[in-house]
Amino acid sequence: MKTTVYRYYCRFRPPMPGAIPRQGLVRAFAYDYKQSIGGVGAWGFAEYDRPLTAQEIEDYELAEGQNNPLEYEGSFK
Repeated sequence: MKTTVYRYYCRFRPPMPGAIPRQGLVRAFAYDYKQSIGGVGAWGFAEYDRPLTAQEIEDYELAEGQNNPLEYEGSFK
């Protein structure tokens, strides 16, 4: 079974409640320090079971992952 997710990088703060949308959230990961990912400074990322809207990306100041959508073997549940 493959799981498809959409990754978004947190440019200005780690992924935490209030910093990322909740609807469709599969998992979130915070880096220990800000890292450059594909030319974008990121504090971490959040993965969703759906693509975020342009408004959500803007409101939460996210950067879309370059390889969306991603596929994983198995499930996160």
